[in-house]
Amino acid sequence: MKINIENYENMTTEEKLAALEAYEPDMSGHVAKTLYDKTASELAAAKKALKERMSDDEAKAAKEAEEKAALLERAEKAEYALAVNGYAKAYLAMGYDEKLANSTAEALAKGDMNTVFANQKAHSDAREKALRAELLKQTPPPPAGGPDSGMTKEKLRAMSERERYEFSVNHPEEYKNIYGGN
Repeated sequence: MKINIENYENMTTEEKLAALEAYEPDMSGHVAKTLYDKTASELAAAKKALKERMSDDEAKAAKEAEEKAALLERAEKAEYALAVNGYAKAYLAMGYDEKLANSTAEALAKGDMNTVFANQKAHSDAREKALRAELLKQTPPPPAGGPDSGMTKEKLRAMSERERYEFSVNHPEEYKNIYGGN
């Protein structure tokens, strides 16, 4: 509770003490502790009296209703856990990592589609990154040498007749380009 006393900041210590001693707080929005305790005791006594007045059948029906509510709650929790487990298995089968699969399964069971879609995008991005890395591993390195490493007229003339013939058979387009189409 905040106490509001006018000009409190500018008062001397003695004036502040006097103002605090004379201060009467506004308790209009509060309940006195004695009244609260009295009401709580009356409520407890009324509950006890109601239980005593209940017939055996009413008490049995109330107990059965409590047990039924508890069983329904357990069944709902079990159904939720079963659904999450099934969804998680399906996501794992699609290649999701375990943490992402569990997160997505729980979001799907709760109906949180924003999280489901965000997790699907994260999975898709991770798969694409892994695929690119795998393709990069499988790509052979480029051949050594620069752009002038192709066949030239000088290189061709330095070959034996047999090598020139094999080159013309194996690379007819390049052979024609070297000799100007002849």
